[in-house]
Amino acid sequence: MARRDRERTRRRLLNAAFIEFAAYGFAGARMERIARMAGCSAGLTYTYYGGKNELFDAVQSEVVDAAFVEFDAHDLPGYAARLHDRQHEHPEFARLATWHRLERPGRVSRRAEIEAIREAQAQGVVSTRFSAEQVLVLVLAIASMWSNAPADSSDHLVRRQTVEDAVRRLVEPDDLR
Repeated sequence: MARRDRERTRRRLLNAAFIEFAAYGFAGARMERIARMAGCSAGLTYTYYGGKNELFDAVQSEVVDAAFVEFDAHDLPGYAARLHDRQHEHPEFARLATWHRLERPGRVSRRAEIEAIREAQAQGVVSTRFSAEQVLVLVLAIASMWSNAPADSSDHLVRRQTVEDAVRRLVEPDDLR
C-alpha cells in the first residue's frame, strides 16, 4: 500500500509541476506552489526530486516526452504535422517547450533523432542540404511556429497542411526536386 501512495504522490507532484512550469517557466516557478497544488509539503517535493532542477527535468522527460508524438525520420512531414496537432490541442506543452528553450537550452539530448535523420540521409530519404542537427531544429521550428497563435479549427487545418508541406519541401532529396 505504501508503494502505491508514493507513486500517486510522485505523479501528483509531476502534474502540479507541469502546470507550474508551463505557466511560469523555470525561473518563475515556486516549489511551494507546486507542493500546495499536489497536496503535500514543500519538503516532500525536495525528498522526491532533490530540487527544482531535478523536478523540471523529470517533468520534461516523464510528462512532456511521454505526451509527444513518435519520431519518424522517414516521415518528417508527418511527424511535424502530428507535433503541430499536439501543440494545438495542448498549448501547455508548447509553452513548456518554449520555457525550456529559453531557460535551459541544451539540457535535453536529441541524439537518437539526429542519428535517425543521419541514417535517413544516408539512405537517400532525407536531403543532405543541411546537417542532421540543422534538419531537426528546422523541423521542430516549423512544427511549432503557430503554437502560441489562436486559431479556430479551419485555421488549424490550413496551418497543419502548411507545416507538412514546408517540411516535405525542406527534406525531400535533391533528385526529387
